[in-house]
Amino acid sequence: MKSPVGSHKRLEKVQLDQGLIAFRCPESGGYWIPAENYWKWSTSRTEADLEESTEPSSVPISEYDESVKLCPESGTVMSRFRVGHGQSFRVDRSTTGGIWLDGGEWEALKAEHLHRTIHLIFTSPWQKAVRDQERDESYHALLVHRLGEDLFTRLDALKKELSHHPERAAALAYLNSSPKGLLSADAAI
Repeated sequence: MKSPVGSHKRLEKVQLDQGLIAFRCPESGGYWIPAENYWKWSTSRTEADLEESTEPSSVPISEYDESVKLCPESGTVMSRFRVGHGQSFRVDRSTTGGIWLDGGEWEALKAEHLHRTIHLIFTSPWQKAVRDQERDESYHALLVHRLGEDLFTRLDALKKELSHHPERAAALAYLNSSPKGLLSADAAI
């Protein structure tokens, strides 16, 4: 099999994790994980495996991140899926079910304990959650820009305080009401 990136060098067989056979690109450091190998490894995990601890890892942006990649097994174009959950990269998946990870992505998934559930990244609920998170982050940035950091921080603290307050409705009604003095002062101008 040949690498889907760079100068398409021959992939080298490696043991990516105990019991997980994958294929590494010697040029980019990326990994091809055949579906059969992933599922065999995924279903053979023990409780001790699940308790392993790793250090957080930052992923260097791969020069191949935006590249269209062809499956090493079938030669078809792979689909790209956003990881989310604090990770800004995408994982590529073939119609064969195989997974391509650019260099550093396996380590980042492992550091966040997402490596055991890579298959979930490709599901509609996961991708919806990623889109929702991105929408919320954009909305947050817009509010900070419009209101300023100081006012936004105070409003956010008030929002958290009111979220479980027994008189939440009364507080919100007060915040939405127009002060009488302000209306009469504006009318005089």
